[in-house]
Amino acid sequence: MSGRPLHVCFVTANTFQFDARTQRAARALAEDGHRVTVVAFEGPDLPAEEVDAGVRIVRPPLDRRIGSAFRPLPGPVRAAVGRALGLEPDAIALPPRGRGTAERFRGPLRRAAEVLAYRRRIGPWADAVLEVAGDADVFSAKALVALPVVHQAAGTAGTRFVYDVADLHVDSGRLARMPGPVRAYLRRREREWVRDAAALTAATGPLADEVAHRDSVARPTVILNCRPRWRPSEHRPPVSTRLREAAGIPAGRPILLYQGAFREDQGVEELLPALDLPPLGDLDLAAVFLGFGRLEPRLRAAADARPGRIVILPEWTAGADVAFVGAPPKTANLRLTIPNKLFESLMAGVPPIVAGSTAVGRLVAQIGAGRVVEPWSSAAIAEALGAMLKAPARERQKARAVARAAALDRYNWETERAGLLSVYRALADRG
Repeated sequence: MSGRPLHVCFVTANTFQFDARTQRAARALAEDGHRVTVVAFEGPDLPAEEVDAGVRIVRPPLDRRIGSAFRPLPGPVRAAVGRALGLEPDAIALPPRGRGTAERFRGPLRRAAEVLAYRRRIGPWADAVLEVAGDADVFSAKALVALPVVHQAAGTAGTRFVYDVADLHVDSGRLARMPGPVRAYLRRREREWVRDAAALTAATGPLADEVAHRDSVARPTVILNCRPRWRPSEHRPPVSTRLREAAGIPAGRPILLYQGAFREDQGVEELLPALDLPPLGDLDLAAVFLGFGRLEPRLRAAADARPGRIVILPEWTAGADVAFVGAPPKTANLRLTIPNKLFESLMAGVPPIVAGSTAVGRLVAQIGAGRVVEPWSSAAIAEALGAMLKAPARERQKARAVARAAALDRYNWETERAGLLSVYRALADRG
């Protein structure tokens, strides 16, 4: 480490349990000699404070209930208004949108209540951060919802903040479906906060280019969201039967793995029909889904309709023949980002199948392992998967070796952490 040690405070919009990117950053800085604090959300059975790998993690109480939007109404009145909108009194997330005329009005009102509750939360959230780490030299946030919090905390403390751009949040998820004027307002506010940051990092090169262009700032330092090297002494793709045994899939039967969130726009909607199209329909293929999310009922229904053809399991990767990474270019965010599961599959030596016209598609084409599907459709997915699974054994093994070598040689956290450390060392040198 050069310069003086810093006290770095990460502010996360989650419990920090599964935030792999922030976990790696926090631990790397602690290993580099900095004092690191993480301010995270409370969670069931999680301690209010703990130390892990040299990182202090604090989960202060924070009112995240959507019903807080209805203050200063009395508690019983707030509860009644919430029930009228279909909200439980302690709800911290919106329920799935229902059907019917009433839902056409209640849905937008619930969303407005969520936005108002969030805006009212920023001040108390920043106060909680300062109470935990008021002496921090640098604050850092990854999510857009935490960006105004670190902006306010740094301003109050008279210090600096770093913004890690892992997604174009305004162009992804529910925000991408918000009315145009709302999205324009959010973009304008985000641009103001981004320009005030002491340093910027980004999860991909295309994402860094987009931020530099959109916000007229210096190009963020690119830090890919790679996992650490796994079994680094084994240069050949590791052999594992855990996935096959857990799913009850006999030896020799090919496995297609989907790993990640069960939600819209990840390619699941196109994959399910593809399993019944030629040439996949003629293959004795098992599709294994690892994860959770809104589409789980649909996946379980599909699994019930195709016993043994579709399996839903906990998390394993190395035992698959092909990893379905997907990431179709349905939004600007999906075109510019690279999902974690791509790097997981490479490290496990499992060739991925991805969508074209995306950052992940360009990376897979550059590596030369896996297939890039363009245009993105169920028929094209079926054709590409069929070609991968019907390829000669020697060709399939070569693809696994290429994927594994790329991960060990270049796409790993040990390589990427150097960029992160350089950002904070530069801040330390500037005092």
